[in-house]
Amino acid sequence: MKRLFISDEYPCFCDELKNRGYEIIPTKKIDVFHKPEQRHADMQLLKIEDSFFTLDDCIATPGKSYPENILLNCLYFGGKLYCKLIAVDVSVTDFCRERGIDVINVNQGYTRCSALIVSDSAVVTADKSIYKALKTSGAEALLINPGNIRLEGFEYGFIGGAGFYDDSTVYIFGNIKEHPDYDSIRMFCSNYNSKLEIICPSEPLTDIGGAVVLD
Repeated sequence: MKRLFISDEYPCFCDELKNRGYEIIPTKKIDVFHKPEQRHADMQLLKIEDSFFTLDDCIATPGKSYPENILLNCLYFGGKLYCKLIAVDVSVTDFCRERGIDVINVNQGYTRCSALIVSDSAVVTADKSIYKALKTSGAEALLINPGNIRLEGFEYGFIGGAGFYDDSTVYIFGNIKEHPDYDSIRMFCSNYNSKLEIICPSEPLTDIGGAVVLD
């Protein structure tokens, strides 16, 4: 049984994932963050290759305001780390330097929140700087419109926080069929032989901070 690090703020999503064979490891409540972000996995845990970074590992102290809240908000994809370099904790960049992992700077500080991995070679994002960086690095990327994703307390959430990828399946939190770019996303996933699995279709598409597959 695979373990999944994920917010349990919406029990429906956790219950359905349990039924799909995952063991749920709930995220912590990080009081210093803004309330909508306090349980987001993509704000608390970063996996690079076989290593994990938590907020406790950070040299800097996380804070409530941007960019002190995005110390670990990086996208590790295709053997490269995409992030807003000036905001990432030095423990992460030092690790990448030691391992020979390329670190690619993007304008979007919420890098991991903004990127939905849909295969080992493809990503969906609404952020132009991430899209450009991925394409320049040789990755496949689909640029969608921002918005149309629930994140309570904010105008809208991010596509990366509204799902996760595991074993050729893209799990989506809520009814992505209502998103204006749904057909493009569905076709893009299909092009890379990835199945799109909607978790709790009665819920609106929701940014819960994504999820991290631990093993």
